[in-house]
Amino acid sequence: MISAEDLESAGTALSTANAVLEAAKAVTGVAQASLEHAQWQLSQTVIKAPVDGWVTNLSTRVGDYASVGRPLFALVDSHSFYVIGYFEETKLRHIRAGDSAEVILYSSKQKLQGHVSSIGRAIVDQSVESGTGLVADIKPNIPWVRLAQRVPVRIELSGLPPEITLISGTTCTVSIGRP
Repeated sequence: MISAEDLESAGTALSTANAVLEAAKAVTGVAQASLEHAQWQLSQTVIKAPVDGWVTNLSTRVGDYASVGRPLFALVDSHSFYVIGYFEETKLRHIRAGDSAEVILYSSKQKLQGHVSSIGRAIVDQSVESGTGLVADIKPNIPWVRLAQRVPVRIELSGLPPEITLISGTTCTVSIGRP
């Protein structure tokens, strides 16, 4: 048999133990949330490239800080190489999407094959001040003579030899023919 005093004491001890248990659960919940937040923050420190390619213009050092919206380097997509040929408007009637193209690199005299993927649909009118930057602005070679405008024609390259090193922004010659 248990006395009323012992029963009351046991009930108080049980209530105290339950309160300590609930407090420990709350502390555990806060610690779990802190851990998850720290893991998320750590995951945000890992930089993953969205494409296969090459890092260029990397000038950061260990210990440098990165800031949102401030690029640290350029990533050149290894599957994004194409050629833009600027053709006189008088020659465009002979060019169609799908036409075969031959590209000769200035850097190696190597001949590459490709095809016309698109022809520009707008260029800047040199006689009008616009400056929007939304359409191609190809400057004339001789400003005092009215020359045919040049229109960008995009060439997709095909079957690149593995020994070729393409460098974005370099010069080449483009010839377009029918397939």
